[in-house]
Amino acid sequence: CHPDWAPGAAARFKELVELGFYKDSPFFRVLPGFIAQFGISADKEKNKTWMYCDTSDKEAAKLCKQPLPDEPRKVPNKKGTLSFASSGKNSRRTQVFINLTDNSGLPNFLDGQGFVPFARIVRGEDIVKKLNDEYKGSVNQGKAAFYGQEYFEKIFPKLSVIRDAKIL
Repeated sequence: CHPDWAPGAAARFKELVELGFYKDSPFFRVLPGFIAQFGISADKEKNKTWMYCDTSDKEAAKLCKQPLPDEPRKVPNKKGTLSFASSGKNSRRTQVFINLTDNSGLPNFLDGQGFVPFARIVRGEDIVKKLNDEYKGSVNQGKAAFYGQEYFEKIFPKLSVIRDAKIL
């Protein structure tokens, strides 16, 4: 992690890694030449705490961690950097993508869309190249978060999975 790039994002990622949020979680969206995205926990109970903030489930909403506020971008979305995904202003929670190419400018313009790198891959880039991309972006993220590992294994059994994550 690079707290000097995006301190809030680096701290959130470290917290999620230490919590085991990403353990056994799949790369649910792999788009060759663009990004590989992960960040829906295989543990549906962890998803309730971290992802269900905009729900009618009052109990889940009480437990939910708040999203990260946006941070200024200090480095570009170059190949091998990690950025939190978002659904709009101040909405970063748990989902992260690895840039599989230079996405800072044409044709993807991720820098202009406000995506802020907070880390880079230091080991294992060869593994990233081997991620299963057969499902592209077809995983229903709401169902995946609600059902967790059961959904991934039953509907998308060939997704590449993070067995464990560590901060170096």
